Amino acid sequence: IEVLKGPAGALYGRSDPGGSVNILTKQPVARPFVEMGTLFGSFGTARTTVDAGGALSEDGSVLYRFNGVLARQDSFRDYVDGDRVLVAPVVSWQVTPDTKITFEAQYLRNRQTFDRGTVAVNNRLGLVPRSRFFGEPGDDSVSESALLQVRLEHAFNTDWHLRVATHLNTGSLTGLQTGVTGILDDGRTFLREFRRHDFTWGVAIGQAELVGRFDTGPIAHTLLLGLEHERYNSTENLLRSTPRLDPFAIDLFNPIYGQAKPPFTRRYSASENVGNTAVYLQDQIALSPEWKLLIGNRTDFYNQTFRDKVAGERTEQDRTGFSPRAGLVYQPLSFLALYGNVAASFRPNTGFDSASRPFAPETGFAYEVGAKLDLFDGLSVTAAAFHIEKQNVLTTDPADFFFQIAAGAVRSQGFDVSLVGQVTPEFRVIGGYAFIDAAVTRDEVLRVGSPLLNIPRHSGSLLGIYEVQAGDWKGFGIGGGFRAVGSRLGDSGNERFRLPGYVLTDALVYYRYENLRFGINVDNIFDETYYERSYNSFWVGVGEPRRVTVSMTARF
Repeated sequence: IEVLKGPAGALYGRSDPGGSVNILTKQPVARPFVEMGTLFGSFGTARTTVDAGGALSEDGSVLYRFNGVLARQDSFRDYVDGDRVLVAPVVSWQVTPDTKITFEAQYLRNRQTFDRGTVAVNNRLGLVPRSRFFGEPGDDSVSESALLQVRLEHAFNTDWHLRVATHLNTGSLTGLQTGVTGILDDGRTFLREFRRHDFTWGVAIGQAELVGRFDTGPIAHTLLLGLEHERYNSTENLLRSTPRLDPFAIDLFNPIYGQAKPPFTRRYSASENVGNTAVYLQDQIALSPEWKLLIGNRTDFYNQTFRDKVAGERTEQDRTGFSPRAGLVYQPLSFLALYGNVAASFRPNTGFDSASRPFAPETGFAYEVGAKLDLFDGLSVTAAAFHIEKQNVLTTDPADFFFQIAAGAVRSQGFDVSLVGQVTPEFRVIGGYAFIDAAVTRDEVLRVGSPLLNIPRHSGSLLGIYEVQAGDWKGFGIGGGFRAVGSRLGDSGNERFRLPGYVLTDALVYYRYENLRFGINVDNIFDETYYERSYNSFWVGVGEPRRVTVSMTARF
């Protein structure tokens, strides 16, 4: 997983101006191998993995890679469990020395008990054990998805390359859900809503990119030209009970499960179709050995059709979005680089609000300045200051938190510092700190100046690992670190409710001997009670207690 910080709206599809997350799949290899792993841990965690690869043809032109996972996990939460199945084969064919085709597929099935976490009474958390469950046992959600990707890569010569790819993905999410929606005056009886949710989707994306290197006099260029087309469709059916008519109540201190399910009295049914065509162009220009300039733009032509099947209404919108991007890097010394960039972003919002209306697209603008310093071989320090503005950002609807609303305008600004790499051949470190000031700047529902949901002003982490490089203990490693998160707004409609900050301590130890690796991880060593995130005071995600995980992998 790559985290690409800073503006990237001109590339990699639609994205936020603050950065992108790029997922790299495991690719075929020529040398045959099989790696098997098993993992056991707290709360009934068990996982078996297999990773294998090698050649399918005698000449090595056809290679494969296969990954599979079987996982089962209970939970520290009462009546909550889940299981997962993943199959991911990849085959590549080197048709000619200059042409390669890669086929990637994936099937994923995940079952999980629906759990919205704990509740806060009068903005107070911790009144009951963190294991207390306020849903209904057996209310499971099952998601399934199937993916196919085909990628053609061709080199015309050493300077010009073509990449053509297609991505097909279908999936569904179905299940029963019970969640708290309110509290009676006695301060202990919660009203609950019962729902049945059926959601299906399909995505088809085609993309072509041409990359070339050329010079104009003393200036070197790396040019990227791309064309992309996407089709997305979804259907959502939602049945809901009405808590004020059928309370389906549960007691905070003495919950009784297995009550008769309330009838469904409200129905939502909608379908959505999206078509998007985009063209993008980027030029990375080496003005001199010290100065490099990057300029680019992505233009999206977007159409969305939304049908409310209950009301019999149809809504359509057409938009054109521009995502220009520019960056400048100055490297006065081989170990120091200074940079600045500016970018805009455009990202359509899918889904609908409580009145079955589609959302306007999210747009943004950002600028950033920073520096990267290489202290030793392999150890880098980066620092950046940023300012981001966005419009139509989705957040929880204070009036009905099963839905979302689009905030008029929000702003995020601050700075971050990160440290990663080898301090010595034996000791490596990764860590960082971020200060983020995020607030609403314009809206008709949320108060101007109110902080954004779940975003701490202060957060940071640090992990150090020491591994013996020689002698009888070669391959033995030990490490530890901490994760710190400051307090955050926990309810967009109630600014008095905040999630408390926390600091967690983790440790690990492992031993590698030839093709074997044994490891033990302990997360949250001191068993701190903490809360990860929330939708509001009735849906608060509880962090895990101390977790011990034992793993072993063998490679042949």
